[in-house]
Amino acid sequence: MPNTEISASVGRRGVNRQADVLLVQQVLMARGQTDLTTASGICSADTVAAIVAFQAAFMRSPDGRVDPDGTTWKNLSASYTGSASQPSAPAAGNSQGSAVTRPVSLPASRTMNAGLASPGNAFMLQKLGQPLTAMGYTSLCQTPTNPRLRRNLVLDTVGPFRVTGLVPAVLSLKAVMRDIAAAYPGVYSALGSAGMLCCRLQRGSATAISNHSFGTAIDLTLNGELDTYGDGKVQYGLTLIAPIFNRHGWFWGAAFGKEDGMHFEGGKALIEAWAAALT
Repeated sequence: MPNTEISASVGRRGVNRQADVLLVQQVLMARGQTDLTTASGICSADTVAAIVAFQAAFMRSPDGRVDPDGTTWKNLSASYTGSASQPSAPAAGNSQGSAVTRPVSLPASRTMNAGLASPGNAFMLQKLGQPLTAMGYTSLCQTPTNPRLRRNLVLDTVGPFRVTGLVPAVLSLKAVMRDIAAAYPGVYSALGSAGMLCCRLQRGSATAISNHSFGTAIDLTLNGELDTYGDGKVQYGLTLIAPIFNRHGWFWGAAFGKEDGMHFEGGKALIEAWAAALT
């Protein structure tokens, strides 16, 4: 049975025993970390970079170190069987191409959307009103008829794409995209939008209204590809940028009961603030 535990710390300022480093490198590669192209047992700068990239999915300040009983090792080793082999991957440090769309396991639930809440229909309607004043929601997109929402909508460029959404939500997205561009330029250049404003029912529901109806949610693509809905996996690039969205108060749909990794929506606190700012 292959060893699936480390005995001491690996990475920046770690003990870095060869067997431990080798195992961490193998698991990082199995998790799609493209900063690494080989598992040598030597804690190189590429190894630390791969640890930092992995930690960015659930830590505000990645430290580049894996401890035996730490959160990073628990997330990294979850469901690992010791059967990983070296995957084909782009050159070290490249976050572009197929790497960003590669399906990977969901981050641990406790690491997603920390301190954030998804706003339900009752809250959204209380704060922003009924998007369609004549009701009649279907699974197809319609344009809002609520006068207050309509006068607070804007079409604008948000990083690498254009969206129509609620003004404060679009301004917040601009800030999110600036941070993504600085932290992950490869992911940033691959980003696209599958829509922000769309008055419709939630997928699979005959009664619940999608938060897209208010222009406060967005679906993202990477290299033009949508993340597969409800398969329990998410595109690797989304795991990198989700913590940035979270820092700005956006809730990630990967944590929904049925995983929706491409979906980001203004969290409850943001909706409250945005509603107060409307004219």
